[in-house]
Amino acid sequence: MFRNAILMTVPLLLLFFILAEAGTAPLRVGGRCEYARYSGEARIISIVEKNDDRYEVKFLFTPRTEIKGEPLITEKREFLMLTDNFIYPDGAYLKRNGIVADKIFDCDIKVIIKGTCTPVLFEFPSMISVSD
Repeated sequence: MFRNAILMTVPLLLLFFILAEAGTAPLRVGGRCEYARYSGEARIISIVEKNDDRYEVKFLFTPRTEIKGEPLITEKREFLMLTDNFIYPDGAYLKRNGIVADKIFDCDIKVIIKGTCTPVLFEFPSMISVSD
């Protein structure tokens, strides 16, 4: 009887330690992500003051070439312009970059194709990307 208890305990302990070790593995968030890049233009469609000199800036992205099979890029979809810190830009940022309604900027959209990072990113080559 004691021998049977030992024979049952050893596999259970082994399973416990294997599962415990698996639970301590570092959680990998993000990682190496890959993006498809598409050039286009962003037209500023609205600028609304929110609070503390922060502004909600919306724009429409128009690709220079047709983009097929990308559900995140749809015609007439509005996007928010955020700073490098992912916050609304302040008045100084708008002034520094000449951001006004109806202005068109060169813009690249990056759409994720591999990994679990941010699904869509925008880059504005002509803007001074100083974080607020």
